[in-house]
Amino acid sequence: MVEDLWTVGFHAVMGVLENRQPVDVLWIQKDRHDRRMQRIKTAAHNRDLRYDLVPRNRLDGVADGIAHNGCAVRSAPVAFVELDELVRTDVEASRLLLVDDLKDPHNLGAVLRTAAALSLDGVVIAGPSAPPLGGAVAKAAAGLLGRVPLARVKVAADALVHLRDRGYWVFAADVDGTPLQEVRSSKRWVLCVGAEERGLRAKTRSQVDEPVAIPMAEGVESLNLSVSAGILLWELSKEE
Repeated sequence: MVEDLWTVGFHAVMGVLENRQPVDVLWIQKDRHDRRMQRIKTAAHNRDLRYDLVPRNRLDGVADGIAHNGCAVRSAPVAFVELDELVRTDVEASRLLLVDDLKDPHNLGAVLRTAAALSLDGVVIAGPSAPPLGGAVAKAAAGLLGRVPLARVKVAADALVHLRDRGYWVFAADVDGTPLQEVRSSKRWVLCVGAEERGLRAKTRSQVDEPVAIPMAEGVESLNLSVSAGILLWELSKEE
């Protein structure tokens, strides 16, 4: 399974070029001659990539309402792997993230960017409502899509059953969970993050070994989903 990947916006396009993702098409707005566009051209030249100067309306067409800043790149499609391809052998340490029915493309892109930054072994995208990996997801991921293996599954709970059978300890973000500083270390784990408004579905929650919470100051009820995921992934990674 693959998805075409248009990435727009200066920082996101630079991320694709600098991280040496395969590139099919690079467009630059033909009436833009500022320093940012020169940096895009230089990065393309350094990789021996051809680019096309196009009118703004062509960029508008692929940006789908997202600010493109005068540039867009179409990368080679992102290929999803099978869940088993993310699973390390039983004796190896392993860190995975599972996102359950996320709908906001900016949140999905941001957590994929964090997963890449922390060198996770993979991300499982579960549920029927996940946005396509182009557009806003690609922009929020800042050119880092493809750096972490991705698996897509229909039912998060089924994936967790399989991972638990393979020796993974299942954490889940939960405001009523164990305070993060009290969480026991684990060599093989998967962190589950639920949808923006309702959190984890009941069936998914039934396969969680330990809910975990970020301690917060009095009067602060929650954090943005991608911020919470970033904090939890960082702290759980330190526990190894």
